[in-house]
Amino acid sequence: MQPGALPRASGVTSADPVVLLDSGLNGPDDLLYLPDGTVLVGEHGDGHIAHVFGPGIDNRLPQVIPEVEGIAQVGGTTYVADQQDNRVVALTAAGGTRTVIQLAPVASGENLDGISADSKGTGLVVPDSPHGVVYFVDTSGHVTATVGGFSRPAGSWPEEGGVLIADENASAVFEIKNGRATRIAGGLPGVDDAARTADGHVLAILPGAGQLRDISTGRNVATGLRNPQGLGFDGAQNLLVTESDNGRVDLIVRTFTAAVPAGAVQLQPGQPVCVRILRAPGYAAAVTFHEAVGADPISDPGSGSQGEVMPAPCHQSSCVVTLDLRSTEGDEIARFSYRD
Repeated sequence: MQPGALPRASGVTSADPVVLLDSGLNGPDDLLYLPDGTVLVGEHGDGHIAHVFGPGIDNRLPQVIPEVEGIAQVGGTTYVADQQDNRVVALTAAGGTRTVIQLAPVASGENLDGISADSKGTGLVVPDSPHGVVYFVDTSGHVTATVGGFSRPAGSWPEEGGVLIADENASAVFEIKNGRATRIAGGLPGVDDAARTADGHVLAILPGAGQLRDISTGRNVATGLRNPQGLGFDGAQNLLVTESDNGRVDLIVRTFTAAVPAGAVQLQPGQPVCVRILRAPGYAAAVTFHEAVGADPISDPGSGSQGEVMPAPCHQSSCVVTLDLRSTEGDEIARFSYRD
């Protein structure tokens, strides 16, 4: 069984392949990549949180949060920024929410934005955007540290020993370390989010310009994005970007990603499934099946463009195979459904 080609994100220009991961979302804003290979995406337009499993495959969490913005996880609990009410809520197992910290709202409604986990993964970083303050908060809602002096801190990104802050109105990216903020780049109009790659490059989202920029080199990673908002990495250091005005999530392939059959495919008994590898230009590292649940690997992709797995016999209406593909940059998770 051969997979189809991965859908491409039209209108986006990049030196790397740009895959359309999901579309039809209502004002997608901030996002969070999860260890199981799925992505949570806040839909600012209607307060839903999309749970994206792969190209074109998603569902919605039961909670509705007004003007949902940043999303973070600490200790298995998901925390979400409610911009309308200027508060952070935790999602509960029963499908509800509980308020973790309530900040002072402003009349314009332009309240807090891109929260994140802290660098230790034990608490939260909460930019109180309209008041120019970044709070470090434990999971019970107690403020453990405060750093002020910002114009409008709109995005936070944890890194070892500190955090990056995108300051929208200052058109700059700052780094907080040891309780102090240092400007590391300016001239970034409306910068909404920033993140650092594994090799130390700082990337920034510029919504008005429709750009994702590498501020370490001054070059654009992607252009033609329509009101980009959220920024993150998947497990293999590929870039996840939301386009709010296009209602979609894009995957910019900086290393590799996998294409598997779409939908619930019909297999013949003993029929193998091909897994194709889409690589960034010049990326030649070997890719192996680190783990396969519901299937046995037949051949690794290696440094080539495809591998094969043999799904186990399916005695239900449909079964799922989950593949963990590994390279030197990290792991990529792929899933497909089948019946035989």
